[in-house]
Order: sequence, then C-alpha cells, then structure tokens
Amino acid sequence: MPAPQPDTRWDDEEIVLSSLSLDTSFLFDRMTAATIDAVEAGPGEQILDLACGRGFDALKLAAKGACVFGLEPSAIMIKKCLEWTEPGKSYPVILLRGLAEELPFKDNSFTKLVCKGAIDHFVDVDLTLKEAQRVVKPGGKLIISVANFESLSCRLARIYDFFYERIKGRKRMEHPSWLPPKDHNFKFAHAFLVAKIRPYFEIETLTGLSLLWCFPYWGSFLQKLPRGLQDALLKFLDRIAGVFPPLSDVLVVRARPRKPNYSAG
Repeated sequence: MPAPQPDTRWDDEEIVLSSLSLDTSFLFDRMTAATIDAVEAGPGEQILDLACGRGFDALKLAAKGACVFGLEPSAIMIKKCLEWTEPGKSYPVILLRGLAEELPFKDNSFTKLVCKGAIDHFVDVDLTLKEAQRVVKPGGKLIISVANFESLSCRLARIYDFFYERIKGRKRMEHPSWLPPKDHNFKFAHAFLVAKIRPYFEIETLTGLSLLWCFPYWGSFLQKLPRGLQDALLKFLDRIAGVFPPLSDVLVVRARPRKPNYSAG
C-alpha cells in the first residue's frame, strides 16, 4: 500500500455543511471553545496554529493580543483565510504555506502550538510531534484536539450497523460515522493519542468532549425534544465525557515538551 502523501490542494468545501444537526453544532462549538481555552493565549505570546484552515481559530487567538502564525499546506485554504481581511486592513495573522512534518521555524520559536481537528490528516504523526517539540519553547505548551474514533458513539454504532446489515441484508450507509473519513490518514483514539504524544511531551490534561455524536438517529431524537431539554441533555453528556475521556467524541490534550534526547539514535 503506498504511503500517504501531503494534500497541498485540500479544500474544505465538500465538508462544510449548510445546516448542522444539534449534536454536531454543539460539538463543533465545544471543540472550538475548549481548544481556545486550553491555549490560554495572552498578549505578546508567540503561537503557531498548525493546519490553520480558514484561520477562524487563529483570528480568535490574535484578538487576545498574541502574535499568531498560521501554517497551512493548502494554497486554497490560505486564499480563504485572506477573504476575511477587512478592506484597508492587513490580515492579523502571519500566514505561511508548509507541512507539519517540516516546520519552517527555528528551535524554541513558540510559546504555544495548537492543532485543532487536523493531526489525523497528517502524513507522519511522529515526525509532526517531534517537530512540534523542537519549535515549542521549554515550558511552552502543545494543544491538540482530535476526533475519537473509539468513542462510545463509534462503538455502539458499529454494533448497530453489524445487526442492521444482517437483518436488512444491506449496509445502512456506504461510509458510516464510526469510520474515519477518506482524507484521514490515522484513526485516533485515546490510547493512540497518549502513545504518540508521550515520547515528545508530558501530558498535563486530557479532556473529553461530548457523547453520542453521530450515533444513528441521535440528532433526529434531539430535534424532537424541547429546546431547554436539548441543551440540558447535551451539557450533561458533555460532563460525563469529561470524566471518561476514552468514551468521548473529541479529545483535547494540553502538554509540555520533554527535553529532547539527542543521544538516542
């Protein structure tokens, strides 16, 4: 099987939805808020937003007074970043094209490095984390948020689809939610994330967000409930996810770099 190659022409157009189910809208908002909160950006900090996409998160960090660099391999996505520039104003984030596996920065360049929802797209996770360790200052922080494909929802949906296919004689859908999308090169789960991070960073916190996202008919069930009950149920399940991260829909980790072992290898 050929090794995955960097997608330098990636376009998010096909995954941008015109309308979101309640569980999806809740999770996306929680993921953004939890990631930004974990960064704790402050005035004068140097922050790298790795695979910054359309730059929405980078702009939020820059608004807190940080000096933000957005690294993105796709020229298409960098162009979309610049579409948000106000007339007569310069873009408040320093944008560069580049790969996570070959960061174009000197050692100890950043106070914080943040990567939201992108690390499972990269070609080499270990090399990415090694590069992140190199460019983050001693005492700095790495913040990663990523979908968990061994969540409670994924496990239950696999069981559901197993019986559905045997009873109905056909698949419920061609690409179910418990399978990583085709543009993902890795299937992240709690144990996998921890195992990949630990050689390069010491984990300070690992938080889980949301439960039951994309479980069959969960979104339509929520839609039938009164709005107050919808919010209460989603928030309650989110609190449970925080207690049991391996079962959560999204994982958010905050870690500090280990001292590189230059004698190894």
